[in-house]
This record gives sequence, structure tokens and C-alpha cells, in this order.
Amino acid sequence: MNDILLEMKEIYKSFPGVKALESVSLGVHRNEIVGLVGENGAGKSTLMKILTGVYQADKGHIILNGNEIYIQNPRDAQKFGIGMVFQEQSVLPNLRVYENIFLGHEEVFSRHGITSKKDMVAAADQVLKEIEVTVSPMTYVHELSFVQRQMVEISRNIWLSRQAEVTTPIIILDEPTTVLDQKDIELLFKKLNELKKKISIIYISHRLKEVVELCDRVYVLKDGKNVGCFNHDEVSEDLLRSRMVGREFHGEYYLLSEQRTPSDKVVLELQECFKKGSFHNISFQVHEGEIISLCGTIGSGKEELCMALYGIGRLDSGNILINGERVFIHSPAEAFLYGIGYVPEDRRNEGLVLNLPVFENMTLPIVHELKKGIFVNRKEQLNLSNQMIQKLNIKTPSPLVYCLNLSGGNQQKVVLSKWLLSRVKILIMSHPTRGVDVGAKREIYAFMREMAKQGMAMIVMGDSFEEDIGLANRIILMRDGEITGILDANIQKPTPSDLIQYVV
Repeated sequence: MNDILLEMKEIYKSFPGVKALESVSLGVHRNEIVGLVGENGAGKSTLMKILTGVYQADKGHIILNGNEIYIQNPRDAQKFGIGMVFQEQSVLPNLRVYENIFLGHEEVFSRHGITSKKDMVAAADQVLKEIEVTVSPMTYVHELSFVQRQMVEISRNIWLSRQAEVTTPIIILDEPTTVLDQKDIELLFKKLNELKKKISIIYISHRLKEVVELCDRVYVLKDGKNVGCFNHDEVSEDLLRSRMVGREFHGEYYLLSEQRTPSDKVVLELQECFKKGSFHNISFQVHEGEIISLCGTIGSGKEELCMALYGIGRLDSGNILINGERVFIHSPAEAFLYGIGYVPEDRRNEGLVLNLPVFENMTLPIVHELKKGIFVNRKEQLNLSNQMIQKLNIKTPSPLVYCLNLSGGNQQKVVLSKWLLSRVKILIMSHPTRGVDVGAKREIYAFMREMAKQGMAMIVMGDSFEEDIGLANRIILMRDGEITGILDANIQKPTPSDLIQYVV
């Protein structure tokens, strides 16, 4: 294929303390499906956010039809015929198909302030027929299957491209098969192969078998860099796995010499836990002082399982036992009463109150313990906060500084301090080192080792297989809502290649 449509050349993007992309290039030809794979944190999302105008590159070029373009926002991307269908889907189920396709662009069908429903329905019917989707524009979206809803989103993007007079739209599909069964996957692939006669597709997925089957070419990213581009006739699952996990592994970086064998005491047990659409038949134990890594791709069910343990969404069935006694956790407040803490992936919005100072964030869970009458003992708050600042080497001139003004790594240490002060016995950690620099990562690993020595049990969803392997005593692997394997990592560490076969 020499008919190149889009080129992203030597794209660089950094965030505070993190090089997200370093000289990354990607090309898309007309009427092809290009795969984009890599571990979580490899840079796939950042690259696509630059292409869709959510982020702007620090350096690099985007060339469309031979001309350099500048995408400053998502509206610009739409004008160039670039759209994205997200894993979570961005359709409104209580609206009809035609209303979803033209949502936000109703003015195109308005005359003298009156919107023509007849014209909207006719236009929706035309674009649906163009991509051979047998759905009535008058159908409510909640009545559609997942694949049909994806087609509605693709129809919207194609229509927007037609409005901008773009002949070959580029549609980005983000993990489109996460919740699909095999029959629906086959249907989707059939539709995509038909669609590529009219559009070009960038296909992002952790399911390597599907990528190998569907894509004309596949790009592999690792640590924000290109590590391979392969044609359909040369690509294989093993080749992609080897490129995805192929860097030297430095064990001592994770302080392996400080890893301890956990005690025999079981502090948390799950028995046949089930939540419809998320996970099923989940059973395992966590011991005092043990670090469990929970590994799986997006859609594996690991995030939903951890949130259910913290009372964000209830189990449909199954038992949770803490110290041998069955408990019912209906809210984060109840989880905290049972000694469970949670470090969220999004620390800024879910882990901290940014417009409060460090000392107030650190003592929020125990503020009731620090009351003198109706007032909080501020002196004790400051004293405890200063101890944590020293213990975790938090770089702040004072506990009075607002968390908004701290770096990402120091914000994360404040979140960890909060749970350390609260004396929880079980700590769930979602991507505890995401977006922090190398030095801060090392300090967070040291904190986790110290907490394990003191008997805290941890369930960790790491940023990479290396992190999961390096920190864990045991690794629980999940795919499609169920446990596919449990590997010992206390004495003999598995390799990333050992893990990947269980999760994709």
C-alpha cells in the first residue's frame, strides 16, 4: 500500500515527570485497518488524544493527504475527518438513533429557528444505508445491541466527515470488543472489513489474536516509543508479545531483597464473587503482609472487582470474609470501617481534595479521632502530617501547602499517607505509580515494602507487567471477568511473557 492518507511523524509529548511519547511515528493508508498495541501506559492513548485534538504534541508533525495540519481541539479533528469510538461508548440510550447521530449539530437541519425532524431522519437513514447498517433511525439506542451502538457512533463520525467534505474518514476504535461474545466479534469484524472500502481505521486492542486476524498492519508501542511495525503476513501473537514486553528487567529496582514471605493468617477471602457484566466465580485469599498483583487488560473485570471490594458497586452474589467473618460492604464508608482503603487511579479527582492543604488531606479519614469537643485538634493534625512528610520524603515546604501545588509524585505520597495514618489493614491500589517520576516510584515501592513488613495486605493493579511481577508475592491473572491463572512470585519470579498468555 503506497496510498498514504495520514502520517504522524516524530511525535513528542511530556507531562510533569513523565515522557509519554518520544519520537513516535504512525502511518495510515487509505482503506486499511491499522492495529495499535502496547501495554497499559505504553503511550497509545496519548498518541490518539493528540490525533483527536485532546492534547497537543510538544514536537512533531501530522500530515494528511500530503499537507501538514494542526489539530488544536476535537472540533479541528472532526473537520479533518478524524473521529473516535470510545470503549465506554458516547451515545445516549434514551435518545433515538437519528438524534444521537446529529447530537450537537442540529443546526444543520434548522431553518428560521425550526429543526426539521423529517430531514434529520432522512439524513440518518442515508448514512446508515451507506455503511449497510440495518437499523431504523427512529429506534431508541437502548434497544440496540452493543455492536449496533458502535455502528451508530461510526455513522456519526462518517456523517461529520461528509459535512467537512472529507473523502476518506479516519475512525479510531478503542477496545471495541471488550464486552462482546464471539458471535458479536465476528459480526463486528465483518462490518469493519466492509467499512474499510470507504474509510480507514485505527484499531486499538489488548486482544492480540483479534489484532493479528483483522489488521493490515500493526504498530507496537512500549514506554512511549515505537518498537515495531508489521504487515499482516508477518505478524503473529508471539511476535507482538515479545515486542510489548521486551526490555531488560531490573529486579532490585523493586527492592526484591526486602520482599518477605507473608504470614499464614488470611485477612481477606473472596468466595465465588459475581457481578453481572463484570466478573464471575472469583475466589482467592489474601494473607497478612502479602502483596497481590491483579493483572488483566481493560475489560478483564479487575477494576470492577476492586471497586466492589471498596463498596463502589455491590456484588450480585458471593461472600467477602475479613479475618474469617463474612461482611457486607455497601459503601466506601463501610469498607473503611472494616479496615479497607483504596488508592484510586485518578488521584487528582478521586484521591485528593486539591483545594485543601496537605495536612487536611492526610487526616481526612481520621478527623473524627482528632476532635476536641466540636473542634478538630489542628496541632495534632499538623504533627501527624509532619511525621508523614518526613517518613515519605514528601517535597513540600509546609503541610499548609495546598495539594493542587504539589507534583504528581508528591500528591500520590499524600494519598498513601492518608491510608497509613488511618491504620487500614487492607489497601487496594490502582496504578499507584502512574504519572510519577522514577525517583518517586522507587520511594513508593519502598513504602509498600515497609507496609507489608508491618502486616498490611495489598491488592495492586500495576502500570506494567514488570511492576506487577516485581512487587507481588502472588499474581492473580484475569481475562473476560474470570481468573485464568494464579502464579507464585514470592521466590521465583515469572517473566512478562509468562503473564501475557493468561490475559490476552
